[in-house]
Amino acid sequence: MVLEDKILKKLQELWPDKGEKIIEYFKKKEAALKKAPKNIRDKMGKDYVKNLILDRIKGKEYVLKREQEVLHKIIPKDKLKDGVTYIAMEGTEDLCRHLEVARWDEKEEMFWYTRTKWGCTFEDTINHFADVIDKGLAGFTPIKKK
Repeated sequence: MVLEDKILKKLQELWPDKGEKIIEYFKKKEAALKKAPKNIRDKMGKDYVKNLILDRIKGKEYVLKREQEVLHKIIPKDKLKDGVTYIAMEGTEDLCRHLEVARWDEKEEMFWYTRTKWGCTFEDTINHFADVIDKGLAGFTPIKKK
């Protein structure tokens, strides 16, 4: 697979520790595509794998931009008050387990919330959003006191 230098550079920039693995993954995908019947190859087009890579890059750039926008709007950890319940920023449900409210625990540096899973209700914790950026984890996005 031959990729332009700017695409390779972008992969390394966005995934410094995984860029090579991502390239290997797409090389295997391209090799498998070459073994596919001609009608399938024709349908997917000659730039199919390259377009998949560009879509992955575009998606990662969108996520990074959105995370930074959220980070600049939410209350930073050092401004939170112990024991106070906060409301999550509207539109960030996908980032914080669809929580609407959570209580800050200064000692643990975590939020507590009531969770129901498989018919059981219990208290659970979730990190502040700033602590989980780039880790692929959910984080609470406090925007104001309840």
